[in-house]
Amino acid sequence: MTPIIIDSKEPPIGSVIFLHGLGADGSDFKEIFTRSQFNKIRFVLPHAPYQSVTMNQGFEMRAWYDLYDLSSEKDDDERGMERSSTFIDKLIEEQILLGIKPEKIIVGGFSQGAAMSFYLGLKHPKRLGGIAALSGYLPLKERLLESLNNDLIDIPIFMGHGLYDNVIDIKIANSSFEKLSNKLNAVDFEKYDMGHELCEKEIDDLSIFFNQSLK
Repeated sequence: MTPIIIDSKEPPIGSVIFLHGLGADGSDFKEIFTRSQFNKIRFVLPHAPYQSVTMNQGFEMRAWYDLYDLSSEKDDDERGMERSSTFIDKLIEEQILLGIKPEKIIVGGFSQGAAMSFYLGLKHPKRLGGIAALSGYLPLKERLLESLNNDLIDIPIFMGHGLYDNVIDIKIANSSFEKLSNKLNAVDFEKYDMGHELCEKEIDDLSIFFNQSLK
């Protein structure tokens, strides 16, 4: 299924590849990213493939990788993440071919898409412009941080999470932030009075992060 493209009215200052959460699709954030505060940026909103999800009794749904348990940071489907990253890496290369420099490309996502954005941004051979992770977590425990390239030390990272998230507990997000901030210098973690969702303050903070990181 072809990704949704939201193009800027003028030449874009950069591109954001934003990944939806489990069971959703690329249209999930279309309305948000058509707001005027995002109008200098090109957005690419891909759709995850349908696959069996263990946590959902094996039923098929759109997912970037299989999920076994969201109550902790164990049992991540690294093989599934690698399959999805191959697909998303092609989208990144398409943006580069369109004239967008790697450092002007941000990968982001919500929930499972946030975990994928960490996987992509910390493993990509080219240093990207940033990572935006909403209501997600750092996957694969600390293995993504064991062999970081030196040029990733200052990669901008925005994390946003609800204090009352009953899907991915705030404790998991706190743990992810601690691991990231021990290795990286530009990690911003904002907490909001909400559950597993977005709020207007977070959307405003996200737009500031995108525009500042890509300017």
